[in-house]
Amino acid sequence: MRRAVGAVAAACLAGCTTPRAVIPPGTICVVSVPRAPLFKYGPAQSFGADLQLDYGTRVSMIERSMGYCRVMTEHGITGYIADDQIDPLPPEPKPKEPPRVVTNRKLPRVFSAPVKRSNVAPVPGDPLFDMSDVPLPTHDEPATITKPASEPPKKN
Repeated sequence: MRRAVGAVAAACLAGCTTPRAVIPPGTICVVSVPRAPLFKYGPAQSFGADLQLDYGTRVSMIERSMGYCRVMTEHGITGYIADDQIDPLPPEPKPKEPPRVVTNRKLPRVFSAPVKRSNVAPVPGDPLFDMSDVPLPTHDEPATITKPASEPPKKN
């Protein structure tokens, strides 16, 4: 009976604590306590903390082990801080995109005349020109103008 009561009490107490999320290396974190001690050479150094980090100081987590995290401050100082004294920085909100304007017009009209469309389906074997169409010249020679031979030459 005592064992059952002890097991139930232990289960209730274990359910009261919330597990901390694992913070991956490289995450930007902030100090979540008023003054957090920073140990340069390890959390077990005999002469105490080297620095005190203020609330809201940003640090970058390098590694995590045994209740302490190795972090780097914005000024490049590395050291160890207790993992329950830092929290990951919340992600920055995404900037809002400007609303898109939807119009019924597909393309701007360049001319004011009505659009003429043919209702004849194209046939692959049809020629591009009719018999009455005149094709464009195929050479780039300049046009020469010849005078009729009946005119007499002009004298000055």
